[in-house]
Amino acid sequence: MQPLEDRLRAAMAKVADQMRDKYDMGLAAAFYSSNLSFSVASGYTDAGLGLGAKTRPADPDDLYVWGSTTKMITAPAVLQLVERGLVNLTDPISVHVDPILLQLNGTHLEAHFGSAIRGVQIQHLLHMTSGIQDYDGEAFSAAQFANRSKAFGPVEILTRFVSPTLQFSPGERQAYCSTNYILLGLVLATHYHRAGSAWSWQDYDQTSVVPAALQKAFAHSLFVKSGPCSQYTPVHGFMGFYPSAQLPKQDVWNVSCLGGWTAGNYVGSVADTARFTYELYNLKDPKIVSAESQAHLTNFTAPGMSSFKFYGMGTFNLDWSIGEDAYGHVGDTYGYQSQTTYVPGFDFVISVATNVETAKQAQPADFTCHAYHELKAVLTGKPAPRCVFVVPQRFIGKCLCLGESGSEVFV
Repeated sequence: MQPLEDRLRAAMAKVADQMRDKYDMGLAAAFYSSNLSFSVASGYTDAGLGLGAKTRPADPDDLYVWGSTTKMITAPAVLQLVERGLVNLTDPISVHVDPILLQLNGTHLEAHFGSAIRGVQIQHLLHMTSGIQDYDGEAFSAAQFANRSKAFGPVEILTRFVSPTLQFSPGERQAYCSTNYILLGLVLATHYHRAGSAWSWQDYDQTSVVPAALQKAFAHSLFVKSGPCSQYTPVHGFMGFYPSAQLPKQDVWNVSCLGGWTAGNYVGSVADTARFTYELYNLKDPKIVSAESQAHLTNFTAPGMSSFKFYGMGTFNLDWSIGEDAYGHVGDTYGYQSQTTYVPGFDFVISVATNVETAKQAQPADFTCHAYHELKAVLTGKPAPRCVFVVPQRFIGKCLCLGESGSEVFV
C-alpha cells in the first residue's frame, strides 16, 4: 500500500483537477496537520474564465491574493492586545482609533460618524455587530477601476466611501462589513506606533501577529501596502463577477492589491495559510492566541441571527462547506476567491486559493467539500461518498453527499 501522504496527496490532486476543469481556473491547495503537510496545484496562473494564454502552469508554492482571509489575521492581532491588557473588548473604539486619526488627518471618528460612534466597542468591530456600513460598494469599485493601481488607504476609505450613518445600533445585530476591520487596523497601528517616529498606518507590521519562534515558517507571506497584484505574484486574477461592480469579465492583475488594508491585503502561499490556520485554531497546542481568545474567535452566537451561526471574531462558521464542524475564513476580492478551513474532528486544515471570481463564489467551498470527503475516506479506510456542492443563491451553500444506503443526506 502507498504511504499515507501519497494517498492523501493523490486524493487532493484529483479534486484539484476536477475543480480546474469545472470552473476553468488555476488553483493551489494545501493540507496541514500536526504531523503531515503538503500542497498541490492545477491549471494555469495566466488564464481563467476563458481569458488568458495558459502558458504558466500553477505551482503549489505560488502566492495568491486572499482578500478577506486577512481578517483571520487581523482579529487575533487585536486579541493579542487584549491578552496584554492594552485593549479591552468593551472599550469604545474611539479611545484607540482617535490617536492615530488625529495625527493622520487632524480629525476624530465623531467628526465623521457623529455621537452614535461612541457606542461602538472593540468587540462590535471584531464580531461584525457595530452597525457601521461597508465601504466596499459601487462608488468604491467605480473609483478603484477608474484608477486601477491606486492604493486607497484607510483614512481615504473612511472619509470618502463609508456612510456616516450607522445602519443599526451597536450590538443590535450582525452584518458582515469590511470597514470594521479597517478600523481594527487603525487600533493596531495606534498601539504599535513607535514613540518618536512619524505616524503612519503603513508602519504597522502585520507579520507581528506571528510569534518570533514561528516567523521563519511564513517565508511565503506578505502584506501589501501599495501597488497592483502584479508586483507581488505571478498569479493573474480573473473577475467574472463582483457584487458591487457592473464591470466586464477581465484580468485584474494590474488592479491595486491593498484590498482594504487589514481587511484584505494578505498575499501568500496555500501552505503558509494552512499553517497559520492550524496554529490559530488547533485546540491541542495553539501558537497564535490563548484558549480564551480562541473561544472568542469561534463564538458564533450573535444578536439578530436566530439559529444560524455565521461569524465569530475574524472567523466564519464553515460547517455548511463540509457538513461537519469546521471554521476558518473565506476570501472574495477582485479576481480571486479562496477558503481556509480547520476541521477540529480530524485536527487538520484544508486551504484552497483560486485565480477566478465567480458570481456564486462556489469554487473554494466546492473544492473543500469534495477534498474533505476524499481525505476523510483515505483516513478512515472507507469508500469516498459521491458529493455535490449546491449554492442556492450566492456564497453559502451545502455539501451534499450520497449516503451508504443510497439516499442523499446532508453530511
